[in-house]
Amino acid sequence: MKYVKFEIENYRGISEKLTIDLGTTSLIPLIGINECGKTTILQAIYCFDYINDASYQKKHLENTLNLYKTSDADLPTVTATIEFKSEELRDIIEDNNAREEAKAEEAEEEEKTYTPLLIDIDIMKNIYTNKVKIQRNIKTLKYRFIDKEFDGLQNIIKKIVSHSPYILYNDDFMDRPPNSIDIPNTKPPVLTDWSAIFERLFKLNKYSLFDLNKETDERRIRSVISDVEENLNEKLSKAWRTFLLSNHGSLSVKLALKNSKLEINIVEKIGNKERFFDVADRSKGFLWFFNFVMKLEFNPKIAGNIKDTIFLLDEPGSYLHSTAQKKLCVKIKNISEKNGNVIYCTHSHHLLNPEIIRINQIYIVEKNKNKSITAIPLAKMNLQREKINAYQPILDALQIPIFDDFHSNSKIILVEGIYDRYTISIFCELDSDISIIPGTSAESIVKNLQFVIGFSKKYIAIWDNDEEGDKRYKMACKLFGEHEAMFFSKLPSNNEKTRKMEQMFENDDLKKICNTLNLPNNSSYEKIILDLYYNKNKKKIVENISDATKKNFSSLSTMIKKGFEKYEDE
Repeated sequence: MKYVKFEIENYRGISEKLTIDLGTTSLIPLIGINECGKTTILQAIYCFDYINDASYQKKHLENTLNLYKTSDADLPTVTATIEFKSEELRDIIEDNNAREEAKAEEAEEEEKTYTPLLIDIDIMKNIYTNKVKIQRNIKTLKYRFIDKEFDGLQNIIKKIVSHSPYILYNDDFMDRPPNSIDIPNTKPPVLTDWSAIFERLFKLNKYSLFDLNKETDERRIRSVISDVEENLNEKLSKAWRTFLLSNHGSLSVKLALKNSKLEINIVEKIGNKERFFDVADRSKGFLWFFNFVMKLEFNPKIAGNIKDTIFLLDEPGSYLHSTAQKKLCVKIKNISEKNGNVIYCTHSHHLLNPEIIRINQIYIVEKNKNKSITAIPLAKMNLQREKINAYQPILDALQIPIFDDFHSNSKIILVEGIYDRYTISIFCELDSDISIIPGTSAESIVKNLQFVIGFSKKYIAIWDNDEEGDKRYKMACKLFGEHEAMFFSKLPSNNEKTRKMEQMFENDDLKKICNTLNLPNNSSYEKIILDLYYNKNKKKIVENISDATKKNFSSLSTMIKKGFEKYEDE
């Protein structure tokens, strides 16, 4: 089972259908100003799985009605599109039929009447080949199939949901790990979210926390807890080294079972000395770290492929310093590639590093003129004011002035668009102190020039060597004068040919790169360059391009180098 899409309607401030599509990406950042609705989107998705109903203090299930609509028909709903293999549906139906027949036999033995609800596997397989849409009414907490109506199939639907990936929600501000966990004596035990997490931890060590609570042999209890602590601390230590939350000492967790409670202490070791703290005594940065790692490593719902888990991260790393946030950005990317799908909201530009996060994966969250929360992929944004920078929708959403781009000590290359930036970064040899600022057109370079000149930056501007590029190049020369024109260039061309950036590639090099990346043969230049930019083996791929293409980009590298050398001659 795998979630590929969520559609939300009438949940709190979401009046109009809002779609989060995981069909083509496993990583979606949600960005926007405060109170724009980012958390609402995460909590709506969290509502879909009934397994989560008792967690997060049920806050995601409170006050869910949309106050902009008052009709009884406008109830809050979350619809999930779930992909599955035919054998997965067959197993669920066969399990249901076996249970229904067992109930009928038990009723017959007790001389009671029970009509088993048996499902015809062939009918279901014909209707649902490999995908199903299930809607949950968040007011009534009932499910239904969207595409076809079936009466009395609530059990089947819940089985499908229970076999679907875990949906984890991590809130930096309210979701705090406890100092101790009550161990229930009921059969079966009633689990809270944290007792379920620790039960999962114990189960990975082939024990049950609830069985251990009934154990009378203290030696066995200590032995089991020792094994569990070793596993837990190994995971925590590895993550601690990754994030480097402090520069001294080391941390570990100590567990104790007392009076049907699992007590949790944090042990800090400095030199040979140990100091013991309650979880709540630690910093907010550590609380985030502990909460995040425990839910990542020991999520209680093991269903389907663990790599399809949905991670909903609300302002991850808010209490971490900038260096740790940069490392977290890499970690989030890795989680989306190895552990599941990540949907996260953030105000931090450290978690939107374009070297790591694809710009076309970002959703901009805002409220439209009808006060309804919307989430629009960055590529589909239609800003009211003209864009002069490819990152401008992100800057607008984070409320970061465009001038911040020019406050660094870097030398700057102005180019027409984001794919020019990607291509130059990949194929040209650049000094480490050079930043490339992408515009949105040939004209946008002209507008960006006023900022680099105004901030006295060392820069060069590069247009495509085509009709539009030539027009804007000449316009810039006229507007800014002969001195500034020394730093204006067009792409190098041979034999007076016009040339755009994609025409820097000779022979079949783009086609070869496309094949190496296993992309469809009809993939666009933009798609090929974007995938290459984020490919871990791009250096090897670049080495295999033709000498003619290498020569073209060598000419461009030389042009860039000579452009910046002009500042030394002044």
